[in-house]
Amino acid sequence: MTENLPATNKVTYWHPSAGETIAGIIQGSGTCNNSLYNEQKTLILQQDNGPIVRIDLNRYLIHSLKQHNAALGDLVTVTFHGKEQKNNGRSFNRYTLLVDKIA
Repeated sequence: MTENLPATNKVTYWHPSAGETIAGIIQGSGTCNNSLYNEQKTLILQQDNGPIVRIDLNRYLIHSLKQHNAALGDLVTVTFHGKEQKNNGRSFNRYTLLVDKIA
């Protein structure tokens, strides 16, 4: 997937709280440079009410998008469940992802 954004719409970042869900149609994907992670893979969704939102992707979300063969125009729902801790003490962000194929 590549970015496919309407030039007139402003893109905002999704900064979720635990339990928050976002849904929208895939408009594209890409990478952003930021000071914390250098290059960060992102997914771009357009919500029903019009806003375009950029979501930072972790390994789980990238893997889930590939498993579901997510493509431009598909409806995606992402839920952030909060931070969790592995047995080795490392923390991670827990998400679930659903893809509705638009055929």
